[in-house]
Amino acid sequence: MNAPPGTVGGPDSQVGKGSLPRLRTDREFMRTAVLLREEGWKDWHLLTAIANLVGNHRLERQGLRPALNDSAERHTQLKAVMMAPELPDDEPVPTQAFTMTALRSHLYGAALATAGNLGLVARGSSIRPEVLLRVLGDRYGYWTDDVEHADMFVSPPPSITGGESAASVS
Repeated sequence: MNAPPGTVGGPDSQVGKGSLPRLRTDREFMRTAVLLREEGWKDWHLLTAIANLVGNHRLERQGLRPALNDSAERHTQLKAVMMAPELPDDEPVPTQAFTMTALRSHLYGAALATAGNLGLVARGSSIRPEVLLRVLGDRYGYWTDDVEHADMFVSPPPSITGGESAASVS
């Protein structure tokens, strides 16, 4: 259940790739990644949330705000800004922005898009994130689908977690 190619967080996405080396050496982020993995997050969940956070940060910096009634042209413009690769001279997103709350929020936003792509429609004014994520997990393998790949978030050395291994982080 990876994001489709060409979407934020998709396999060919360059969004967030500039942030990854910094995040892999950030103690707080790695603790967060370990905790989310213990909850069942796959690397692609983390990458999707990171890419969406980076893309949304870029929109905010440029003063762009998506709206429900955006035209197709405007939607295309916003998507292009979000999906642009991170360049070396881009202002980096502070590592402190990649909190557990922020990552959950950005994965939920991606899950809403996934649900729409699957033809699912939420009736009513809102749906609780845990309900949507459970439906996607139960019916579409959102929490079990994965592909063979190198570990994107290798368990950090003890100097990052402060313990014997990533599993000992609490």
